[in-house]
Amino acid sequence: MFTIGFLILALLSGAYADELTQLGKVPVCLLHMHDGAPTFQEYGMISLKNKRRYAIKHGYELVQHIPEGTQGLWSEISCDEPGYVPLRHDGLCYVPNNFGYKNDRRAATFGKIKLAQHACVGRENYWLLWMDADALVMNQTLKLEEHLIDDRYDIITTKDWLMMNAGMMLLKCNQWTLSFLKRVYDDKEFDKARALDQSSFQNYIDELGEEEAKKHVKYVPKWAMNVYTEEYRPGDFLLHMAGKLYEAGVEGATALMRQYDALSLAPDASYARGFLYSKYVLTYYSGLCDLRELPNRDCPPESEHRLKLEEPLGAISIPNRYRHVGERYYWLKEWKDMYDFPGWDEGKVQPKPFPPGRPTPRPTPKQETPQPPPVQDPDEEEHEDL
Repeated sequence: MFTIGFLILALLSGAYADELTQLGKVPVCLLHMHDGAPTFQEYGMISLKNKRRYAIKHGYELVQHIPEGTQGLWSEISCDEPGYVPLRHDGLCYVPNNFGYKNDRRAATFGKIKLAQHACVGRENYWLLWMDADALVMNQTLKLEEHLIDDRYDIITTKDWLMMNAGMMLLKCNQWTLSFLKRVYDDKEFDKARALDQSSFQNYIDELGEEEAKKHVKYVPKWAMNVYTEEYRPGDFLLHMAGKLYEAGVEGATALMRQYDALSLAPDASYARGFLYSKYVLTYYSGLCDLRELPNRDCPPESEHRLKLEEPLGAISIPNRYRHVGERYYWLKEWKDMYDFPGWDEGKVQPKPFPPGRPTPRPTPKQETPQPPPVQDPDEEEHEDL
């Protein structure tokens, strides 16, 4: 029974692995995590389904860690093992390792670092896109390898008016990044910091020094990768609803998440423009009228009795995308994104796609049993001493 059960599990694992490996595609993997807190249940699942839809569309892999379980992690195994063993792009052999990840007893936001470390197993030179559970892919037509990824660097991120924001990051799976992530994760002093893991990231980027940081870390404009809700304009790529759980409450933030996810399903940005740039309450076509002033209850779209907002919802980001910053912090009225300049994406190097088909398995090196040193005759040892 055990042998049959193992073979069935191996076959199922192989089938699931085929779905995840996407050999012949670009080396990109999305990461998602949310915990069992009630505030994140529906919120987090909307975000996960949005990311999954995007990953399937472009042939990317996906690693998820949610209360229902973990999927997408790998553990290396000898290619000589019997049974079906899925191959990765490196020619080594792996099996799913979806029970090997557990969060430590610390703030949940540090879990993203540990998940990224685990996700790099079997994904050498992959790019991992970390997006918080309050983030959505709004423009699902854009490809990461064309729009953002630059193979000359190891980390791609953004800065707001406070510091780098760890809610959206691209991390390259290599030794430099893994070593950097280890330092960021292992420093428990930042468990007490106001921005937790984000403070640790910023500290260790600063510790690199300016010249070394420029070699490894690339800052891109916020609008390109990490648009906050108030900054969103139709056509933007990645939306981060930072702080909305606290500002709008669970119900309000979840309603916002549903609305923006619905806009991400639209075939083009015109649908979002219609929603965001209309002054009519509930948009031009379903706007409200004050029927008390209309004896015949006739209220066509052009009627002056239609109720209007003082300004459309999207006005908060037009013409100044960062108007909300000055309204929150009066001393930052003139804040501008220092990384938003012409030519910010010039010269970037795209990652190379994997060749189609499965790689040839690498032979597993045979471990030779070390031989004990020869036992010498005590008389010989004594003679040599003489």
